[in-house]
Amino acid sequence: MGTETISEIVSNYELTIACEKCGAQSQKTIGWIRLHRDMKCPQCDSVIVLNTSRITATIRSVERRLGDLQSQLTERIRKL
Repeated sequence: MGTETISEIVSNYELTIACEKCGAQSQKTIGWIRLHRDMKCPQCDSVIVLNTSRITATIRSVERRLGDLQSQLTERIRKL
């Protein structure tokens, strides 16, 4: 069983990034997204801005959900 921390799991979690111009989709990890401000669309070569409020909100949601899951699992383990 893996021993990744929640922050490592979040960093490795993949999000779908869609090009607003052509609709092409690509998968990038949250860790990769945090290191880049933008990327080029693999299909039409347009610039896709990554530090948008929508992407930031999605990352926060993933962090929150995984944190909640960790808390729930910790509680259940304590009850065993």
